[in-house]
Amino acid sequence: MAKGKVRSYDEERGFGFIRSPEASDDVFFHFKDVVGGEDGDFDGATVEFTLTEGERGPKASNVKIEARRSGGAPAAERRPAQSSSNRPVSLREFRREVTEILLSVDGIQSSQIRTVRDYLSDYGLDRGFVVEDTRR
Repeated sequence: MAKGKVRSYDEERGFGFIRSPEASDDVFFHFKDVVGGEDGDFDGATVEFTLTEGERGPKASNVKIEARRSGGAPAAERRPAQSSSNRPVSLREFRREVTEILLSVDGIQSSQIRTVRDYLSDYGLDRGFVVEDTRR
């Protein structure tokens, strides 16, 4: 069984992608491949799955949700990070803060910091709690 983390999930369409060290590309999965037919937001969930090769690349089957996003609270109870004024945070400030947090993780490499920071920045931009910088 392979392990990974759900990078993105489209609830409306019922499919998503898993990032796994066992695959060179993101691994596609469909809701029907989730064991137990769990419903909800899979983004960030840790999963175990059977890795196969589909028509368009790596595909997951027998997907078992091991843990939802870290932090313990169900997705519906979590609120996006925002500045104290409840306005979106600038991309520049968000990336700086994320970098500082990741630098406190023992053994993390700079390439890993960049990768995580980029994914989190994209997530924040997509969700609207991070905005592009207007000044240069």
